[in-house]
Amino acid sequence: MARGLGVLLLVLLGLAGLEATTRSPKIHVYSRHPVENGKPNVLNCYVEGFHPPNIEITLLKNAVKVDDMEMSDLSFSDDWTFHRLVNAPFTPNGKDTYECKVVHSTLKEPKKVRWGEYFSTSILFTSSLRNCTLDLDSLSTEILHSARECSLSA
Repeated sequence: MARGLGVLLLVLLGLAGLEATTRSPKIHVYSRHPVENGKPNVLNCYVEGFHPPNIEITLLKNAVKVDDMEMSDLSFSDDWTFHRLVNAPFTPNGKDTYECKVVHSTLKEPKKVRWGEYFSTSILFTSSLRNCTLDLDSLSTEILHSARECSLSA
């Protein structure tokens, strides 16, 4: 009888393990508010879709760990993958670099995602007809487009 219960327990543990497949984390780095150089803001690193739950998330400023990070509780989704938000106050200035570094068992080496890597905070477009400055800010996974100054040139 005891042996039968032991075998049943092993089978149940094996079935539970089939549901728990390993998945690599998806990393999103963005600011809480639209970016203005010299204005205090909050840098967020949202890591989602990973399994197993053991993970190390670090915010870096100029390749040095940020001391005043806050970390949300580890949460899980309907598909049994996990997600976590890490954030820290920062003041962008156009010179410092900010990254989110993630260490997870599914990654061969730590993965770093740089904030603002795919766009500039401010881009100046010049043509013979007009000068326009556009600010491109990362908000969640979308890019906000807003025209700041447009003027016709003679």
